[in-house]
Amino acid sequence: MSASVGQSVPEAIIHDLGYQNIDDFLRVQVRHVLEQKINYYQSRIDFYQQKYGMSIDEFHSRVVDQNDPVLSKFGVSEKENDDFDWDDAIDFVRIYTADLRQIRP
Repeated sequence: MSASVGQSVPEAIIHDLGYQNIDDFLRVQVRHVLEQKINYYQSRIDFYQQKYGMSIDEFHSRVVDQNDPVLSKFGVSEKENDDFDWDDAIDFVRIYTADLRQIRP
């Protein structure tokens, strides 16, 4: 087998790795990357849920109360930064999960 002109990875290498073709290789690798990203961002969500002892929805409803017994332990800028990171993590899990559903197993 020979590589096509302009192909950065010869198809023979893809076969040697156990894949039928470049499309199969790409599909499996993209699924793997998406799963890694989902796991990472889910771990960030889990971290914030554990840190604050609540879901983000509860956090959003309670953060406005300066006398909240749990949230008053944390500084304003810390809560703001965590809120942005937490929201981003939720968004990325949602996006990458939707992307993953588009790729056949």
